[in-house]
Amino acid sequence: EDERFGPCRAVEDRKDALATCALLGIPFHARNFAREYWDQVFEHFLAEYRAGRTPNPDVLCNREIKFKTFLEHARELGAERIATGHYARNRCLDGRWQLLRGLDENKDQSYFLHAL
Repeated sequence: EDERFGPCRAVEDRKDALATCALLGIPFHARNFAREYWDQVFEHFLAEYRAGRTPNPDVLCNREIKFKTFLEHARELGAERIATGHYARNRCLDGRWQLLRGLDENKDQSYFLHAL
């Protein structure tokens, strides 16, 4: 485990997810999206970086993996909705949805969601 960038919390995160599912009485499903991430996010990031640009892979990951690939997988399992834990607000004005900054600017994640 490489802790140069902080400890990996995957084991603890999985335990938390299992406990939450047990508390809610819903099944827990695990799926590895590493291949999709490599193909849809990381290779694009490398190409952009080679071209002298500095893309943010988190923005592309949200659009391609969390709100596309993951949502498709969840729907295959029969889910109607997903919860990602992102902190932002939205509203519908005149039939158009708008992404708004979170009320707490220290927690706001609207930038990471702007490409949806």
